[in-house]
Amino acid sequence: MEKVSMLERSYRYSSTVKDYFAMTKFNVVLVMLFTVMVGFLLASSLDIQFIKLLYTLLGVAGCAMSGAVLNHLVDRYRDTKMERTKRRPVASGKVSTESAFLFSMLLLSSGSALLYFQLNPLTAALSVASMFAYGVIYSVWLKPATPQNITVGGLAGAMPPLLGYTAVTGQVGPEALLWVLIIFTWTPPHFWALAIYKKDDYEKAGVPMMPVTHGIDFTAFQAWLYCLLLCIVSIAPVLLGSQGFIYLLMVTYINARFTWLTYAMWCKPTNQNARKTFRYSIVYIMWLFAALLLDHYVRLIAF
Repeated sequence: MEKVSMLERSYRYSSTVKDYFAMTKFNVVLVMLFTVMVGFLLASSLDIQFIKLLYTLLGVAGCAMSGAVLNHLVDRYRDTKMERTKRRPVASGKVSTESAFLFSMLLLSSGSALLYFQLNPLTAALSVASMFAYGVIYSVWLKPATPQNITVGGLAGAMPPLLGYTAVTGQVGPEALLWVLIIFTWTPPHFWALAIYKKDDYEKAGVPMMPVTHGIDFTAFQAWLYCLLLCIVSIAPVLLGSQGFIYLLMVTYINARFTWLTYAMWCKPTNQNARKTFRYSIVYIMWLFAALLLDHYVRLIAF
């Protein structure tokens, strides 16, 4: 009986940890942290302060995960109506609203304190502002109010590379603002591709995503237009002089691929094409920031 009881307690503990971890949306946060790291390294010379980088990643991760948990809390009623989200810990009742809120605040306070005391007030303030923009402004107001929610709210998700930059420099630079603009422009085609093949879920939940309010054809066309804009914006670092030929070559290739996929999705807006576009959009942003980093260090070593 004692062994059974111990196994039950172990199982419950494991399930609880899994539920709390699920609320942090760690897979999404990992992509964000990659762009934070790139921003940090782009602002650094060859003498990299690895302990400072670690503080940056941990602090930003805490703030980002806090926003993710808050999003679970705010969206709990909508989540119950969507097949994709109805098993989320707060929506399914596995984690109480009070516990989720306390967990969110614990992550926020620890993350922002680490950034403030180990790095600088600017990085801490921008991280908290980004969390608030996503967890409150987007989740509470924009998401249920307008089909342009992801366009306006995308600014919160565009902040990570800037946070890496300010962690090193303590100030905002023009090249860092360009990285923010790139992610801001990338967000609509990325998220609208997801919204196209999840249209029925959003409709059931009463969320006015663009495929629900304006139709799939219109949304796919808008995604293609934003992708064309992204092609222009992503070349801006070369025009500014902060990136060179290696970046230009790599970004030209991934732009061509992304543009083709969004165009194919517009011509034939099936769930299959939307899924392909969504998956590639994640690959795209990873490769773009990898290209920024590779070009940066080749130029540093060469010159």
